[in-house]
Amino acid sequence: METPIRLFMIDDHTLLRQGISALLSHENDIEIVGESADGLNAVNNVIAAKANVVVLDLSLPSKNGLDICRRLVRKTQGISVLILTMHAEEEYVAEAFRSGAQGYLLKESAAEQLVLAVRTVVGGELYLGPGISPEILRRIAERPDDDPYTILTERERHILGLIARGQSNRIIAEGLGLSIKTVDTHRWRLMKKLDIHDQTTLVKYAIRKGLAQLD
Repeated sequence: METPIRLFMIDDHTLLRQGISALLSHENDIEIVGESADGLNAVNNVIAAKANVVVLDLSLPSKNGLDICRRLVRKTQGISVLILTMHAEEEYVAEAFRSGAQGYLLKESAAEQLVLAVRTVVGGELYLGPGISPEILRRIAERPDDDPYTILTERERHILGLIARGQSNRIIAEGLGLSIKTVDTHRWRLMKKLDIHDQTTLVKYAIRKGLAQLD
C-alpha cells in the first residue's frame, strides 16, 4: 500500500475545515494530519506534522495566505501548496503561482474537484480549478519577473509594510531614525516604481504581498 497523502489545512472557517475533513475521510489515500484557523505558527506546525500538501486560504485573520505560501516554499522541501479561496480575480491567481503555489481552486467548486486537486499537486503537476483561465499560467511563464515588487529595495519593502499597517510618515520616521522628508521621498518612489497613484491602492497592494503582517 502506498504512503497516504499527508494533508494540512489552514482556513479560519471551522465549518469548512470540518466539511473537508468529512469529505476526505472517505479517501483511503489521504490523511489529514493537522489544521489551523490562522497563520500564526502555521509554517512550523505544517513542518511538525510532516505534511506533504497544504490546503491554504488566502484570507486569514492574522497572516496573509500568500506570505504563508512563500514561507512554506522557502522553508520546506516536497510540500505542495493548494490555494482554496473565494478570490477568482486574475491578480490573486497570478500572485499565488508566483508565490510558489501548485494549485488554485475556488471554494464554490464541487467536492470532487478538491480531491482531484490534492492528488494532482502531490503528483507534481499544476492544477487550475474550474473558472480559472489557463491563460494566466501562460502569461506568468512568458513574463515571470513583470512584478515591479522585484525592483524595490529592502528599505522600500520595509516602509511599504509599515504604510500598510497604517503608520504615518512621522511614526515611520521616528521608528527608523529618518526625517519625515526622507520617508515622504521613499513613499513617492514606491508609488512611482509600482505605478500606483493613491494611498488606498498602495495599501491594498501591500496586503496582497503579505506585508501588512508583523513577522
